[in-house]
Amino acid sequence: MPTYRLLVEYDGTKFAGWQVQASGRTVQGVLLATLRELADEPELDVQGAGRTDAGVHALGQVASLRSRRTLDPATLQRELERRLPADLAVLEVRRAAKGFHARHDALARAYRYQIARRRSAFGKRTTWWVREALDLRAMSRGAAAFVGRHDFRALARRVSGDASTIVEVEACEVAPAGDLVMVRLVASHFLWNQVRRMVGALVAIGRGEAAAGAVAGWLSGSTPPPELAAPAAGLFLEAVRYVDEPWELPLLLPIGVPLRTRGAPSPTC
Repeated sequence: MPTYRLLVEYDGTKFAGWQVQASGRTVQGVLLATLRELADEPELDVQGAGRTDAGVHALGQVASLRSRRTLDPATLQRELERRLPADLAVLEVRRAAKGFHARHDALARAYRYQIARRRSAFGKRTTWWVREALDLRAMSRGAAAFVGRHDFRALARRVSGDASTIVEVEACEVAPAGDLVMVRLVASHFLWNQVRRMVGALVAIGRGEAAAGAVAGWLSGSTPPPELAAPAAGLFLEAVRYVDEPWELPLLLPIGVPLRTRGAPSPTC
């Protein structure tokens, strides 16, 4: 059965997440309906590398497509560009190795989160506006404590059955970008709501509501972490890593809002 690999980008604002649901508009659902019509194949299957929640965006979601028919990647991409809605784009279609599965074969996922330090007319869909001053040095110290192999049960919304809550976090960094604070997280995988809980915890540190040194206690279970989860709007699935492939993450530049240097006057025409 031919297998294809899709690179997918979407604005998650009007989607009820990636995964098909009994009701609600989902990214996977829109893709499936469009691809099944194009291929004239009702059983065609599409699987994503990350099951993003409602309102979460993607810069580099990867999906695997399995079809009974041989499809021409270039033609398929052109037709998808013509038929998909404005908030969903397939950036690349190519033939993949037999048996390739976007989720099961992924080695790591990278997410970014955008925190706004000022109100923006453009920011509602793509940022979390935090009104209070943030101590970025304290946030960076807290972020560094998340790196490594830890039990993230306390920072997951829900864990089913005997599922493992151990996650290997490769990177957790905090960086200023004008009026924004960018948070990037890279891990083998993430538990449900883990990224948003981690960002919420870092904001609590930045506000002075928690100490950077408290992270160890949260991970060990000796003290409860902040219950605040960052809103979905600021979260983006950046990229997915696979074996024997180059791994280059995009620059941490603002998405969906103007880049302004804090304190600088607006340019004049």
